[in-house]
Formats: sequence, C-alpha cells, structure tokens
Amino acid sequence: MSEYVISAYGEALFKLMEKKNIEKITVDELCETGGIGRATYFRNFKSKDEIITAYIIMKWRRYEKRYKLKEHQLNDSYRVKRYFDFCYSMRTKNDLIIEQGHYGAILSAYEMIMTDSDTEQSSDTYENYYIAYGLFGILMKWAKGGYAESVQEMTKIVVDRIFSDNRK
Repeated sequence: MSEYVISAYGEALFKLMEKKNIEKITVDELCETGGIGRATYFRNFKSKDEIITAYIIMKWRRYEKRYKLKEHQLNDSYRVKRYFDFCYSMRTKNDLIIEQGHYGAILSAYEMIMTDSDTEQSSDTYENYYIAYGLFGILMKWAKGGYAESVQEMTKIVVDRIFSDNRK
C-alpha cells in the first residue's frame, strides 16, 4: 500500500474526527474528504482503526529514518527521547484517538513498530512486545495527564527508572 493512500485516508480521518466521533464517520465521507475512491479503501483497509495504525506506522518510519534511530539501541537515551518527541508531535491526533476510545490502533502500531513486522527485518520476540506494551502504557498515562511532563522528563523517567537495569 502506498504512503499516498495511507496519508490521504489518515489525514481525512483525523479531519473528520475533529468534527464527530469515528463511529459516525461513513466510508463515503472518508473517501470524499480524502479524495480517493471506495474501491481503494476496501482493497487496503478493513476498518478505520487500520487506517490509524497504518498512518502512525508510516509517520514513525519516516521519523525513524530521518533521525537514524535504527543505529541506536531501544534503551539508548537518544532513541528514547526521539520516541517522546514523536509522541508529542502526534499529541493532537493521539488525543483524538484516545478520546474516542480507539487507542487499540495505537497499540497495534507500536506492536508492528517494535517488532518490525511491517519490514523485512522482523524481530518477533517477547522483549520487543514487552517494550511495545510498556511504551504504549507510558504514552497513555502521559497523554491522559495532559503531557504535563516535558519530553526530557519523560526520557529521564524511562532511561533512569525503567531501562536502568538493562543498560549494564
């Protein structure tokens, strides 16, 4: 599936979610707003949650490449900080997803991102799922708390408190 299709449907879905609940958004509205036909929607997605998941993954992969995150360990402070920078940059969209009760789409994205199951270097390990669920839980608490802590504070919390034993 192309980035164009993911981006068009993703942006259209978030635009519509600002006005009404995702459950009330029709495929016709989504296609009209995104400027892409119904056949393309049904060929690529089974649900609106799949659009959200694909959109987050697409955004992350671009971000990951831009900042060369694959060159750093998951528990490296640079990579952790970049994770929170990314989450903070997505806060408006994350808030819409969470507010409308579709945070499972975020978790699905994190599972794929942490296991690289959408790439050729898939690493389907218990450790990667542990990290995906942990980061998802931390994001949920941070978002529900209104992003009160700064990116730097969140980085310090994760690196010092959570990853400290794994860094030795």
